[in-house]
Amino acid sequence: MRRSSAPDISFTFDGAVIPAKEGDSLASALISQGIYGLKESLNGERRGVFCGMGVCNECAVVVDGQAGRLACMTPAANGVVVQHQPAYPAIDFSDSSLPLDQLPESEISPDVLVIGAGPSGLAAAAVVAEAGLDVVLIDERGKMGGQYFKQPADTFLDEEALDQQFREGRALIARVKKSNVQILSGASVWGAFSAHHLVATSQNERWVIRPGKLIIATGAYERGLPRPGWTLPGVMTTGAAQTLLRSYQVAIGSQVFISGNGPLNLQVAAELIRAGGNVVGLAESANLFRVAKIPSAIALFWYSPLLGFKGLGYLLTLMRARVPVYFGCAVTRFSGRTAVEQIELSRVHKEGRQDDKKRTFAVDAVALGFGFMPSNEIARSLGCKHQFDSDVGHLRVVTDEFGNTSLPDVQVIGDSGGVSGAQIAKAAGVLAGFSVVEDSDWEVSSALKVEKNKALKVHRKNQKFQKQLWKIFASPTIVDQPAEASTIICRCLSLSNGEIEGSFTDDTLSAGALKRVTRVGMGICQGRYCAPVVVGLTSKFRGTPVDEYSGFAPQVPYKPTEIGVIAQVEIHQ
Repeated sequence: MRRSSAPDISFTFDGAVIPAKEGDSLASALISQGIYGLKESLNGERRGVFCGMGVCNECAVVVDGQAGRLACMTPAANGVVVQHQPAYPAIDFSDSSLPLDQLPESEISPDVLVIGAGPSGLAAAAVVAEAGLDVVLIDERGKMGGQYFKQPADTFLDEEALDQQFREGRALIARVKKSNVQILSGASVWGAFSAHHLVATSQNERWVIRPGKLIIATGAYERGLPRPGWTLPGVMTTGAAQTLLRSYQVAIGSQVFISGNGPLNLQVAAELIRAGGNVVGLAESANLFRVAKIPSAIALFWYSPLLGFKGLGYLLTLMRARVPVYFGCAVTRFSGRTAVEQIELSRVHKEGRQDDKKRTFAVDAVALGFGFMPSNEIARSLGCKHQFDSDVGHLRVVTDEFGNTSLPDVQVIGDSGGVSGAQIAKAAGVLAGFSVVEDSDWEVSSALKVEKNKALKVHRKNQKFQKQLWKIFASPTIVDQPAEASTIICRCLSLSNGEIEGSFTDDTLSAGALKRVTRVGMGICQGRYCAPVVVGLTSKFRGTPVDEYSGFAPQVPYKPTEIGVIAQVEIHQ
């Protein structure tokens, strides 16, 4: 499965020599060798790669003495010394001569700042820059493309082997580079004080950014659903499994089970099989083949025959490989000593209730995909109006078709505003870019007008496609139903379901109050994985519906940021 043409390198992990390929991440190299346990949690257990995109921080390791490096985001380098990260990593204070402001800082004032280099951000940046405006595009990954257009390392690249999804991403990335967009890769915005005042940092530099207009295209991350054993190394999101496969040609295990809700799980299962991997089973919590869903299936093919046939192709791949597919089911328990070794599968009934009858499987890796949550902390902290969508269980920013929000000079596009899929996100990027150019003093070209009209059609058509798709994948809502009293809810602080539920009183009537009492959501991921569960529990306890203000308030810094970076930044207006 792995590209043999890439040069061989090696590093050590806890004293053992780990062979790798140039272009690997630390995570892909370790997982290719069957090593899953990386970070020690507060309860003494090991954790491993979970999200695969720098959100959960469960894959933190110590690299050449520097703690807090994320294995999923850190390239493997020849000869580096990597160690698992203890629960309380040591900090070396012996060298007091190092100044706090080690990184150079510069101030930039582009016409437009685009945050996020996924489908929507790339499209918006290209459209605006091609019109002649000064555009800065910032993304925390080392490579552009986001989660959908995730690109392989150059050392693994075989142009003839690239599928349509890869090629579409490469073409859009090439368009951005050609349009003279200023690209800040491997950099993250850790604070936004207004639409015209943001701060960002990378490992080598810091920026104060004062754009004329702000386009937020920060994408989404996968929803975490707690169940016994879900923190075991080897249990990860479907997106993490896909990143390892598509970007590094590494299968997450030799006996892989996939469980969740939605077409991404079918796609990843099919991609694993086509790459020579072994999928021992797939559980889809929806019942796809019901007579009542036939009209939606017909409509789906009407709106996008290509995507419809792609989905059928995934199912046919699983059938040819004789992979058992269990509809109306979900994994409800994981067990193992130091990593996942066995799962329990249960039928899921109305309101997420699980069946008492269990089926077990021996595994060495599991991919979970139960939908996505928008990365909306920047938009929320700026004050963009949001509404809670009870059908999907997350906030959606209130925008028009061009991404314009309740705030002037702020647009939110793509999955960061509400998860709708890559094709809608890409079209939304074009529409947002057109809106910016139209509002500026620059002339709107006839080519851009044509592209805008095409994007409007794609946007509207794919919205109808998505509506029918999720009628087909309609599933019982699973939040905390599989959790037991001892099940970890807050992965960062190892807080259990029993500890959290036991803290509800008449004085803890909000998720924020519960956070102050139990510290749930105060971990390094800032509540991104426990918040939906806590919000659901709070709503149930209070007997009130979830709304825009039910969750944890976003806090600066949005992602872990060294205090030395923050201390030297001028944050006044």
